[in-house]
Amino acid sequence: MYYRNFQQPSTHDISKVLKLVVEVVRFESITELTFDYLKVIAPTKEDERFLQIMLDDEREHFEVLKKIYFTLTGQYPSGDPPTFEVPASYLQGINDLFVQKLEIIAIYKRIRKSSPFAAIREKIAELIEDELRHLPMLNHILINSYVEERVYDFRELPSQFPTTFS
Repeated sequence: MYYRNFQQPSTHDISKVLKLVVEVVRFESITELTFDYLKVIAPTKEDERFLQIMLDDEREHFEVLKKIYFTLTGQYPSGDPPTFEVPASYLQGINDLFVQKLEIIAIYKRIRKSSPFAAIREKIAELIEDELRHLPMLNHILINSYVEERVYDFRELPSQFPTTFS
């Protein structure tokens, strides 16, 4: 792998990376809008705090991706602004974000695999780490939101262990 840093990158590799960067920029911008909306309607302060952390990361990702695009082309990405659709409910929005995160990670992995430059691969690895850190936060929000809807009670389950241990 080390020798790849000294090879002249092919235009095919760069164009593939550019297409993927544009695709993930659109995903990230929609994700940022969704986080911002959900943060406003969050039912608890804890949810709001988690969403703010993820929102800050998304804004940072957007800037990093713009810099990568600028580094490869000499111009900033342009295109149609994303269309934001209001989720049907708070929990539906969180669930949709969870699925989007999985899709974004897959795109980041393809960018990392396709990139001929070690610096870009390193930056993308950092973005993947952030996205992987977001998944447990979203999962935590989903689990805590469904606590009231649980119909089972652990106290009614028979215990496998005796009340006293010898």
